[in-house]
Amino acid sequence: MSNFWLGRQCLVTGGSGFGGSHLCESLLALGARVYILDRWLPKNSYLVLANIAPQVNYIQGDIRDIDLLRQTLQRFEINTVFHLAAQPIVPISNVMPFETLSVNAEGTYTVLEAIRTSGCVDRLVFASSGAYYGATSTDHAITEGHPPLSAQNIYAPSKVAGDVAVRTYASVYGMKAACCRFMNTYGPGDTNFSRIVPRAISNMITSAPYDFGTRDDGSSQIDCLHISDMARAYIAVAEHLDSEAGEAFNFGSGQPISTKALVTVASKMFGGKAQTPVFSGPIKTTPSIKYLDISKAYYSLGWIPMIPLDDGLAMTISWYKRHWQNL
Repeated sequence: MSNFWLGRQCLVTGGSGFGGSHLCESLLALGARVYILDRWLPKNSYLVLANIAPQVNYIQGDIRDIDLLRQTLQRFEINTVFHLAAQPIVPISNVMPFETLSVNAEGTYTVLEAIRTSGCVDRLVFASSGAYYGATSTDHAITEGHPPLSAQNIYAPSKVAGDVAVRTYASVYGMKAACCRFMNTYGPGDTNFSRIVPRAISNMITSAPYDFGTRDDGSSQIDCLHISDMARAYIAVAEHLDSEAGEAFNFGSGQPISTKALVTVASKMFGGKAQTPVFSGPIKTTPSIKYLDISKAYYSLGWIPMIPLDDGLAMTISWYKRHWQNL
């Protein structure tokens, strides 16, 4: 598939965001023509800071505008759509539940309908989430067949709705579409400082107390994936849609790490000496554990994570140090 992407017309919804920016960078490197549909292009977007913005075609708009979507797809003869646009901030989902459901669920249906009725799009890759599975405490890796469970936020059911819709459109309409489920991604360019890795780096760069508030007691175990491995995952799914339409795939490191251990490692990478993090959340008698079984992605797509956590954190910290004044 060495020439698969050469000249391919790709639309990335939410392309100005953290994951979208890195996906655009990877697609451009493969020779694709990249269009972005997003509500804004912030000055601190990775697209801008990495000087990628001049290489893409930016279209300002909302994914819930079906006429704009359809016109964009047809005008630029888009062949492949990566749907990443979302309200991705978990705490905000409980403050703005209707907006979260509108963007994440209704917005996904709008993208699906625009694709179905445009007559030009050949394939769709949807950015789902490990939040699909809800709150778990199992010490076993979660497979794609695991059912959604109850969650503590509105973000999770909003992603379940989109995930199910994409797979159903593939079944009902024969659409070449599939879902990517990710857990905790990190890397250069993440400006959501409520996420644990950017918050840790921010605290260290600004010499703030190494305090992570009441979000956790430090025992929760999470699955961290470098953003470049995420971009590779989207691309691998798109390349295999002739045989994998209607499927969902888990992507992650396959190795859980506690939040306390994660930020301790990050501090050692930052300054050469481990700091003691402060977590003030209620002590959990049963730690939350959530990581994904990634064997399906390996056997069906040939995908494996390439960036070890230590290397990924070192690269990420170095990037933030260089670009901090612009964030």
